[in-house]
Amino acid sequence: MGLNLKEKYKNLPSAVKASIFFVFCGVLKDAIDFIVTPIFSRILEQEEYGLFNVYNSWYQIFHIAISLYIFSDGFVVGLSKFENKKEEFTSSQQGLILLLALPWILIYALNFRNWNTLLNMSTVMVITMICQIVFTTPMNLWVQKKRYTYDYRTYVPVMIVYALMQPLLALVLIYINNLNNGSINNGIIRIYSGVGVQIAFGFVIMIIQFIRTPKFADKEYWAFSLSTNTVLVPYYFSQILLNHSDRLMIDRFVGTAKTAVYSIAHSAAFTLLVITGSLNSTFTPWLHNKLKTKETSEVRKLTSSLIILIAVCSMIIFLITPELMMVLGDEKYAEGKWIVPPLTFGVFIIFIYTLFADVELYFRGNKFVTIASILGATVNIVLNYLLIPKVGYLIAGYTTVIGYLVMCACHLIFLRIICKRQDIRPETLFDIRVILLVTVVLGALMAGIMCLYQLILIRYIILLGIAVILFIKRNLIIKLISGIRKKD
Repeated sequence: MGLNLKEKYKNLPSAVKASIFFVFCGVLKDAIDFIVTPIFSRILEQEEYGLFNVYNSWYQIFHIAISLYIFSDGFVVGLSKFENKKEEFTSSQQGLILLLALPWILIYALNFRNWNTLLNMSTVMVITMICQIVFTTPMNLWVQKKRYTYDYRTYVPVMIVYALMQPLLALVLIYINNLNNGSINNGIIRIYSGVGVQIAFGFVIMIIQFIRTPKFADKEYWAFSLSTNTVLVPYYFSQILLNHSDRLMIDRFVGTAKTAVYSIAHSAAFTLLVITGSLNSTFTPWLHNKLKTKETSEVRKLTSSLIILIAVCSMIIFLITPELMMVLGDEKYAEGKWIVPPLTFGVFIIFIYTLFADVELYFRGNKFVTIASILGATVNIVLNYLLIPKVGYLIAGYTTVIGYLVMCACHLIFLRIICKRQDIRPETLFDIRVILLVTVVLGALMAGIMCLYQLILIRYIILLGIAVILFIKRNLIIKLISGIRKKD
């Protein structure tokens, strides 16, 4: 058996082998994040854990503003466009991030006190954030290039060490700090230890890249990157605001401790993204192939089946939420159980509108995707601003769902516009009635299950029933997923 598997592995194309290892590293990172969450939620005070999450939220926002995400989709397109000059193109992007950071450094230096007040951070912390953005860019460029060239042999060991070092260094430094009676805020140690590892890796990669290919600046490469990525910035920015503005507003209106509770609940709910992300990464190329060949007869049935499957997975998270919160946190975070279900429901909505967006993006409807994201983020921010001070931070879970629902409605409208242009009936791709029915039923079940949070026996009887049904239907589920892969 072992030899047979070994032979099968040897016969796999290099691209398939690389994909396996890339997926493995992605799953490993998610697994490490999940494992260390309950550790840090217990050894850090709520304010310290909240500080770490607030810092990360500001980092995500300024990461886009400063770097323009030059390492993302535009960079991948550039690697294809400049196929024979990949190294020169990569080096020039490292030079570009240094240039992009300069005006932000100047803006901050001219008015640093007001910036510190706005961000609720010290000068050292803001400078650290800017350095983090600058030096994680070479790391991200390196990752994208390794993926593009299927170079998994270098990628895997570096990413494993990179993923492990950040939490391990933090744990060691926090332990030493506690031996010294906690003279330093452990939340700050958590931030600086992780950022220190990121800066170190990024700095080394930047230097190596410049030594190998000393191409700091190139007008053609810079112009291409700026023109390509600037168009996508509103989309990236709106997505980050939708995912992080709630934490920043909770921190501003309620306090850092409640931000910590919301962050733990967010982590619990977004475990569903591991499943939806995996399914979507498999489904998208299959869908694009069907759209290319105009063979859309199977798409409608498959999308309905996938949506029902994700709805069942969402129900499972609803049922185990109180226990999941106790695993990720402790009694200090128990209140977050009321936020997990709506956020999980939000991930379900994300899966639906991503299916719509896949069609829009295939037919170059990028502006539609951007408009939907901006509208969803705006609705979410306005509702948070109006409701969090009056109702409390728990409402943020529900305002986030409303933002996602707005995005989903927009994508449905834009999907119909795109399909009409392409002479495709949207009904051949998605059964809208089934999607609406499943969404309404799942929302009702969410409310019902939340009423059972004090009745653990009933919840786990229901959970056992779902497990039995999934076991009985296991071959159907396997056939569903493997069918997509075969047709990819």
